[in-house]
Amino acid sequence: MDAELVLLLRATLALTVAGALVLALRRPARALWGAQGAYLLWTCVPVAVLAASLPKGTTLPLPVAAAWLEPVQAGVAAAAAATSPAWRAWLLPLWLAGVLASAALMAWQQWRFRRALGPLQARAYGLFQARGNHPALPAVVGLLRPRIVLPADFERRYSAAERELVLQHERLHVRRGDLPANALAALLRCLFWFHPLLPAALRRFRHDQELACDAAVIARHPRQRRVYGEAMLKAQLPHAPLPLGCHWPPLHALRERIELLRRPAASPRQRLAAALAACVLACGIGGLAWAARPAAAAAQEGDWLPVPAAFMPPPRYPKEAAEAGIAGEVSLLLDLAADGSVAAVEVERAAPAGVFEAAAVEAARQWKFRPDADDGVARVRRVRVPISFAPDKRATDQGGQE
Repeated sequence: MDAELVLLLRATLALTVAGALVLALRRPARALWGAQGAYLLWTCVPVAVLAASLPKGTTLPLPVAAAWLEPVQAGVAAAAAATSPAWRAWLLPLWLAGVLASAALMAWQQWRFRRALGPLQARAYGLFQARGNHPALPAVVGLLRPRIVLPADFERRYSAAERELVLQHERLHVRRGDLPANALAALLRCLFWFHPLLPAALRRFRHDQELACDAAVIARHPRQRRVYGEAMLKAQLPHAPLPLGCHWPPLHALRERIELLRRPAASPRQRLAAALAACVLACGIGGLAWAARPAAAAAQEGDWLPVPAAFMPPPRYPKEAAEAGIAGEVSLLLDLAADGSVAAVEVERAAPAGVFEAAAVEAARQWKFRPDADDGVARVRRVRVPISFAPDKRATDQGGQE
């Protein structure tokens, strides 16, 4: 469980850094490269989260010589459980419950939005028309099979030129991949439901998405700015959330969209600079998030790599520790000579300190391992030996014989 919690914390930190950076840079990027440049910056967030979740690589641990008694393994498990706070056991189930609750809430919002549209009537060119005038229409609904849904009064509300621009706006959402992007944003919202920065960041992400789509429409029809602005003003103001879809934003966002229509469209050079800057920033943030991860161990604690032992008697259990019922652990680093004998012993760690080290070192000096040959030539090597002392009957008898 600890590994899962550490992974979640690393991903949360990467999300925080990337999200804060994008929030700080989106307005300067919009001024430099246009609305599309600001929207592209949001790719840094999922890239950073993914990079923080990928394994950095493996580091080969020292070979480990497993000890001998059954109580050894029980002692290790008991010691690990004793040092782990009880509240940590509830963190992962609590996070999972939040993920499921967030997913259920979004599924309900999507279902409520779709139900409010009522039966849809198929029209030409893959369009659908609702029987009522939902405030969020026109909109693109769905993910695997996106549908452009129009209000019942679409022909009466908009002129022919306005209808053409509105439909092109919705089709651009589908062609540009905005629906999968919104699905990914919904996934992040579920996984990081506890993050205080994420709701505000996702609102600005959706806003930048609409601004980028507006800019793409105006770039194709530079002389239709006024017509496009009038079409925006005729749209009603939605309040219903739509996790998997794109609809017209509320009033405060609509004002900024109309203001941006006055600006000149981004040049091809600006669009190229925006794409390159977003790519460099995403790679940089992802690289830093990945590099910050420690290398994964090839073997976890308890997954011992056996080293053949020719002679390995167990250490004596100190009499005072046995009488007091004290358990502990000692980790030794052994330098093995070419013939398998122990040339040097180093205490890597011991808990509790000053109780079991002497007995462990005394026993280790007597151990003998089978020589490790490479192409027929014996070689010197170093191994790690974890030893657990558990005050069971066998250990007590051993200590009482001293």
